[in-house]
Amino acid sequence: MPEPWNFERTKRKAEQFARDAERLRNLLDDAADKARQNRGKVAEFWDGLNALFRLVRAWVSGRYTSVPWRTIILAIAAILYFVNPLDLIPDFIPAAGFLDDAGVVAFVLESIRKDLGVFQDWERSNASG
Repeated sequence: MPEPWNFERTKRKAEQFARDAERLRNLLDDAADKARQNRGKVAEFWDGLNALFRLVRAWVSGRYTSVPWRTIILAIAAILYFVNPLDLIPDFIPAAGFLDDAGVVAFVLESIRKDLGVFQDWERSNASG
């Protein structure tokens, strides 16, 4: 029987990903692919999810390092949860499969709102063109 989802365990796994840039980049690629393939199903939290992707990508590339470790770990944990098809409500369940993903993403976005706002200000000020 599968073990129930545990946020603390996911945060520990997120720390492992944060310490392995290649693995983290692969996770981000997988998450972006899943989001694009399911855009209609994730429309409700598309913008927030993509903000997490951009934050973590900027951090892992070294372009943006003014972010607390806790914020990076929470962002990665939300992405790990999103990528996992067998989380609290499996993604294959029609109409409900992404509801828990939306809840986790919303929780993390609220938890890191200030840091994410600072990042988005940085993004705007560093936009080319």
